[in-house]
This record gives sequence, C-alpha cells and structure tokens, in this order.
Amino acid sequence: MTLSAWIADFITLFVVIDPIGVLPIYLAAIAGMNSADSRRVARLSVAISCGVLILFLVIGQALLTQLGIGFPAFRIAGGIILFLVALKMIFDGHEDVPNEERAVIVSEVAVFPVAMPGIAGPGSILAVMLMGSGNAGWLDELRVATVIAAVLGLTLIVMLFGTLLRRALGRTGILVVSRVMGLLLAALSAQSILDGLKLTFG
Repeated sequence: MTLSAWIADFITLFVVIDPIGVLPIYLAAIAGMNSADSRRVARLSVAISCGVLILFLVIGQALLTQLGIGFPAFRIAGGIILFLVALKMIFDGHEDVPNEERAVIVSEVAVFPVAMPGIAGPGSILAVMLMGSGNAGWLDELRVATVIAAVLGLTLIVMLFGTLLRRALGRTGILVVSRVMGLLLAALSAQSILDGLKLTFG
C-alpha cells in the first residue's frame, strides 16, 4: 500500500467522477427543494454511491462476467440515461415541492439521477473494478476503498457548496445555469454513447 499508488488511484477516480461535473445533475435534482432537503440529497447520494462503488470493487467483475455484460454496453446505457437527465434539465420547469412529497422525492432523486448515474456511473464503476483487479490482497482493496471515500468526500463538499451557490444565484440564475449545464451534459452523454459504440465496432 504505497503512497504513490494511493495518489495515482485518487487522481484517476477524481477525474472519472468529476465532482464539478456532478454539480449540474445535483442542482437540477434539488430544484424546488429547501436547503435542508438539498443537503439531505447530497449526503444520501454520496452514501449510496459509496456503497455501490465498494460493491463493484469487491464483486463487480465477477457480476458482469456472470451476466454477460460488456463495458461498451454499460457505457452506452449510462450515456442514454445521462441524456434523458440532460433533456429534463433543459426543458422542464422548476416547481416548488409540496411538503407531503418531499421525503419521497429526496430519496428518489438521491438514488437517481444524483447517485446513479451521476456519481457512481459506468466510468467510475469501471475505474474501481480496474483498481481492484489483480490486487495482492485485502490491503490493496482497503487502499481503493479509502480512495473512494476521499473522492466522495470532496464530491459532497462540492455539492454542499452548490446548495449555497443556488441560494446566491436565486431562481432565475439557477434556471439559466441549469439550461447551460443541461446542454453540456447532453454533449457528454452523447460522447459516452459514441465511446461505447467505438469500443463495440472498433
């Protein structure tokens, strides 16, 4: 468990998860929520993502092999889902959430789209599986697990900062930012689909 290996894994996972890139998905998901619910979404989505990534670190390769799922198909599916999220960000209006619906909506958006595929998407899942493949023992898996926790901790900070940013920008500012970020996310999702097709057809 060397420091250089830890740093290399940290940089790799940080780039793949891209906490700044997660921010527009998070901001779109918490539209209409108050600050307390927004923070709950951030904390819950990070906790769910951590569980998913740890699970794939331990059994991911065996699971995908058993199901006969290749990574190109995984990447294409993730790109399609992100594209649907981008369309919602671009075209949907932002309405206030009724009190009786908040608890359900917080749990739903924390799982989808923030945790999956926002944070624990095809790229980050593949990254942790590759980090865990061929390792000598549980110490190496522990190293990868600490890297996951560190990157997700930074992601949580970025998301909580996004809550403050939303308050500073106001309703109109967030609408503008959401539309712009939606366009960028649509482009990223299209690139993910193209990458999957390229891996499939060469």
